Amino acid sequence: MISKVTLIARTSPLPTELDITTRSLSTEDISALGELYFSAYDAGFGEKSVEAATADITDTFAGKYGNFLADISQVALDESGKIIAAVLVVERSAEDNSPEVPLLIELFTDRDHRRRGLAERLVVISSDLLFQSGHREVSVRVDDSNSAALALYLSLEFRRAEADEDQD
Repeated sequence: MISKVTLIARTSPLPTELDITTRSLSTEDISALGELYFSAYDAGFGEKSVEAATADITDTFAGKYGNFLADISQVALDESGKIIAAVLVVERSAEDNSPEVPLLIELFTDRDHRRRGLAERLVVISSDLLFQSGHREVSVRVDDSNSAALALYLSLEFRRAEADEDQD
């Protein structure tokens, strides 16, 4: 059985400029994000179709998973301006027993652009933007079997949230 682990980290300002082109999200990005969201995951882990993935992104913008922070959420762009990675952030999780801090609800990268540090950079940039807007912590929920995601977040100094520790 796969269970979720909630991790939390302190936000912080950017330690240095990052060599990546990013920008905040807008509703004009929904279609491109839906396509990327669908193609980024293996069968059975994401949505079953591009349409379902796009509907989920639309729901995210509409606040289904919490108050969506479009100015904090970021996309990475390639040289032509195409979205190749994204981090989606809400003000608070819509789930009970979650930390009362912003939540990274999605982080995904185009398959052709993986292993280049895009996901890490997007998390760092979102952390900086949260810090600049007064938030001192950020959280994420990860499948406990997703060793790559756990390694990424632990390398960025995320730690297990107290609510999860209390449930053990």
